[in-house]
Amino acid sequence: MLKNIRTDLAVESRPPHVEQGADDGVMTRETEQSGFKLTETEICKGRGEELTGRAAGLYISLDTGKLWLEDNARRHSAAAVLSGLITRLMPGDKEGGVLVAGLGNEDISADSIGPKTVGRLVVTHHLKRLNPSLYEGLGFGDMAAVVPSVLGKTGVESRTLIKAAADCVKPACVIVVDALAARSLHRLATTVQLTCVGISPGSGVCNSREEISEKTVGCPVIAIGVPTVVDVPTLLWEAGGTPDEAAKGFFVTPKESDVMTRVMAELIAAAINRAVHVNTEDPDEYAPL
Repeated sequence: MLKNIRTDLAVESRPPHVEQGADDGVMTRETEQSGFKLTETEICKGRGEELTGRAAGLYISLDTGKLWLEDNARRHSAAAVLSGLITRLMPGDKEGGVLVAGLGNEDISADSIGPKTVGRLVVTHHLKRLNPSLYEGLGFGDMAAVVPSVLGKTGVESRTLIKAAADCVKPACVIVVDALAARSLHRLATTVQLTCVGISPGSGVCNSREEISEKTVGCPVIAIGVPTVVDVPTLLWEAGGTPDEAAKGFFVTPKESDVMTRVMAELIAAAINRAVHVNTEDPDEYAPL
């Protein structure tokens, strides 16, 4: 990656001066589902990692458009597509259930997608333990959730808290939801990225914390992120200007950030509910969009 370009999105990671080719270590494939564009970016070991500055693996981007301006029908369609992608990345054996971790600071709109998502989930792990007959009768899947907040509030790394919760719940996989940084303004709250590679909380705003991945948590990790900020040097570069050293550490987010993050959190929560509670007739009834 170029020095002054910052993005958490794999779809934006190839430097503009590098054309896609068989030897660049980055392969992309674009498809469409229910009117939504999907981009699969495969970053290969070695050259691909060097070129993009991120770990090798598969990254899937769903372009949702400005859902906060759309009607419920469009949002439900997006939730169905996203749910299918989550199901695709989940391990085949879901016997241990799912643990969802909502990363971020809920007091800052642009960083609140993780906690807001958890607030819309239908958590059932306690029912399975305390009232098995009710749990079986409702047909829910096994889901627990945690909001580890941020290091400045808790004094404890998010990875440590998630690992502790995972050791207790023993899930088949962990789903981590976080806010990301983008290179382009048009990506803000209009793209959802999914990957099994893992995530480093705060990396998008130059505040990288301990990595959350299968290696550090002990079970498969699915990272779901939505870009909500662009850093100023990247914004200047994208506009054709020259990044200024004085601009480092400044980030911009749209004035509608509170509405955007709420709608995208509702989308992700609805998709996770559908992916986990597959035997429930209408999981949206318990947490409607």
